[in-house]
Amino acid sequence: MFAALICGLALSGAIQYSAGQVDITPDTPLALGGYTARNDAVFEPSDQRLFARILVLRQGTTVIAIVSAEMLTIPESLYLAVQQQLPKDVELMLVATHTHSAPDSQMLNSRMTFRVPGIASYKEKWLKWYASRIAEGVNGVLDGPYRSDPISVLVADVDANRARREGAVPDKAATWLMADGRPLLTVFSAHATVLDESFLKLSGDWPGALSEASGGLVLPGAIGDVSPAQLAESGVENLERLVGNFQEARIKAQVVHVMSGTSKLAVSRVPIELDSSTPHPDFAEEFGAPSPLDQVLVSRFAPEEAEVVAVSIGGLLLVGIPGEPTSSLGRKVQVFAQSLGFPHCVVVSHVNGWIGYVLEPEDYDRGGYEATMSFHGRETGLRVLESAKACVTALTRVAAPATFGKRG
Repeated sequence: MFAALICGLALSGAIQYSAGQVDITPDTPLALGGYTARNDAVFEPSDQRLFARILVLRQGTTVIAIVSAEMLTIPESLYLAVQQQLPKDVELMLVATHTHSAPDSQMLNSRMTFRVPGIASYKEKWLKWYASRIAEGVNGVLDGPYRSDPISVLVADVDANRARREGAVPDKAATWLMADGRPLLTVFSAHATVLDESFLKLSGDWPGALSEASGGLVLPGAIGDVSPAQLAESGVENLERLVGNFQEARIKAQVVHVMSGTSKLAVSRVPIELDSSTPHPDFAEEFGAPSPLDQVLVSRFAPEEAEVVAVSIGGLLLVGIPGEPTSSLGRKVQVFAQSLGFPHCVVVSHVNGWIGYVLEPEDYDRGGYEATMSFHGRETGLRVLESAKACVTALTRVAAPATFGKRG
């Protein structure tokens, strides 16, 4: 049913890494994304910068670039434009942190040629600019230097998220990939919406604050029904409280795996068999777009093709979804990966594209905002889960699952 593209090892040796970042702050005020209530307001001047943070992992001829970009989403046109500017043997995992305080990434979506109030339309100039900046940063990190420090995986629960939808049970676990005492990357499930629509300056929100405080990339987990915790009344104070909770948790975190000479680096990709784009029954009411306008608008959001990408880094398995899967779907992927011998698997959202929210049928039928932003019908979650399972299964052919202690 699925044809998997698999990149495995040609040579043995330690997994090496190189890291860096590139500034992706536009020099022109642009409309902010994420909250249509802003009504196309452009960002206000400030000293805050936005970044794409880059981690390149290599082992033998396998080279994987993981990029955490301080953006709302990753339109497929941006992913393809960046990939085209990289060496052909480099596997790219381009991830949006989903900050709602960055320029609207729909202006990088080559399908968004239909003008919608509160949503940016396609601007070729800015697609080229963002793609060139990110590709330049990745190519710079690809040149090294590389390090071979021991790499470990840490896990701890963090009080930093809460349910935002009926039935949601947020995963409280944060996962860190560590080297030389510092995070290479952190994965946690929570929307980057600490700062609300009244905030009109640029910000990486909590993922950006955490990256600045501890270093490394921050990747969003299964966030489709998960918001950040409300630990303080003001957004700025809440950022500080959340970051403090992450710092305290990491100090106490359990080491669940340490890479060895037999740890392998591999990636697999499997397409998702998407149904044709179709508006949710509540879409017209939510957005005031009567038929056939609702179908036109949904077709601009919804790509015709998408894929799941999975990266095995020794004892850590990242499963990248091109959208916003719910916590339930994230757990189902994790359970399946564990059944195949991958005890530590995390789902990463907003990877290499955006098909909207990814819900299971009964969740889609409940309606609500998230359902109206699910563009391929009620079976989307099942289709994504099938592809994720195929992706993980494919990795067992080239990367024997690691054995390590379970989290207590």
